[in-house]
Amino acid sequence: MSQQPENHQNCSTIDRPALLETLATRLAGNGEAQQLTLLALIDLTQFAQINQRFGYRAGDQVLRELQQRLADVPKQPLGCRRIDGDKFALVISPLLNIQLLPLVAKKIQEQISTPFYVDTEALTLEAHIGFTTHDSSATTAQSSHSNSHRYSLAEKLLQNAEAAAKQAQSLRRPYFVAEASAGNRARHKIAVKQRVSDALRENSFELFYQPQIRLADNLAHGAEGLIRWNQREHGINPEELVAMIEQSGRMDEFFAWTIHTAIRESAAWRGQNITTGINLSASCLQSPQLFKTIESSLNLWGAEPGDICIEVTESTIQQDLDQGLEALKKIKQLGVRIAIDDFGTGYSSLEYFKFIPADELKIDKSFILNMRNNQIDMDIVKLIIDWGKHFQMETIAEGVEDAESMELLTELGCTYAQGYHIGRPMPGPEFSQWLKRQGG
Repeated sequence: MSQQPENHQNCSTIDRPALLETLATRLAGNGEAQQLTLLALIDLTQFAQINQRFGYRAGDQVLRELQQRLADVPKQPLGCRRIDGDKFALVISPLLNIQLLPLVAKKIQEQISTPFYVDTEALTLEAHIGFTTHDSSATTAQSSHSNSHRYSLAEKLLQNAEAAAKQAQSLRRPYFVAEASAGNRARHKIAVKQRVSDALRENSFELFYQPQIRLADNLAHGAEGLIRWNQREHGINPEELVAMIEQSGRMDEFFAWTIHTAIRESAAWRGQNITTGINLSASCLQSPQLFKTIESSLNLWGAEPGDICIEVTESTIQQDLDQGLEALKKIKQLGVRIAIDDFGTGYSSLEYFKFIPADELKIDKSFILNMRNNQIDMDIVKLIIDWGKHFQMETIAEGVEDAESMELLTELGCTYAQGYHIGRPMPGPEFSQWLKRQGG
């Protein structure tokens, strides 16, 4: 049998052992002090649809191109291997600073989301990414020279990365970072609690507001309040921040701060028929303090309940369906609006949907971004809009980034739109100025 070129072999075969060998070699450290190794596990979602639609040869072509793209992410490529049918693993070592991990994630996501072409048709991929790290300074001198130990550690890291990718999918995040050891997890948890406590005490969190418009007349409708940490030296991106607060056990306190801040700052645009959206996490939805927190905030700041919209995802409701529905009904009785966020990515089932006292369906941006190039996403967007009409709910499209998408959504009968084409998240005073420019 003739031997294939190495590049072709890397791009066409499933080679988990080669990945583990590369990883084990880097774990030795090669005498480098405190070398940090990063392992990324990229798990493609719904790739089988491409095989079914275009055939396996076209699917293999896309996988080969993706692997070549991923191999170009690090400046010094060590190994990008296909370890399963639609899974890839990428080793980056040394990683100079753990704060660079979000940048690595962004580069990987860019390579995945850049369109692939089969004949003349553009295809977009989606994936969940799991990260895990290893610090060679934590490896003893004896174990660093043990091949069996390094290989066993490499397998454990790969398992951690795979678990992290599944966690990212479960949490509907682009990526999730797993800790390499129990000791690291414990130290990380302590540090997170302290940082969140400091931030709450020092009032260093802030809310940004992303505008929403009514598509029928392009007038301002409202804004979604999004958390930001204004001390940038912490290096925490918005996606990680809520998870950190959850880990700290301070989510009730944080939600109280969020709703008080949103209602207080929204006084600047009170009386203009502008809705302010506030996101609700799973732990908050199950908290016995939830109703009292919302009610006291409304009374304290004299806000109109109909100007506030609580946004909750399908998966959040599903974590405890009975309790979640009961909590939402009580909130609804206050006159506060309810929106189902990221609709279409969770468990869209009429079995429970008919019981949710919701006013709005927010169409997840993953469908909006791809709808003009993907008929399936287009059909899903149409279905959600029609579903909203049948249940007397308004629909909000998230992730509207160009005029063409906005025009199409208007034609489809979508009620509202939100996205970079309309406005990026901005501090409260800037949102007030945006409203003045809009005539809102």
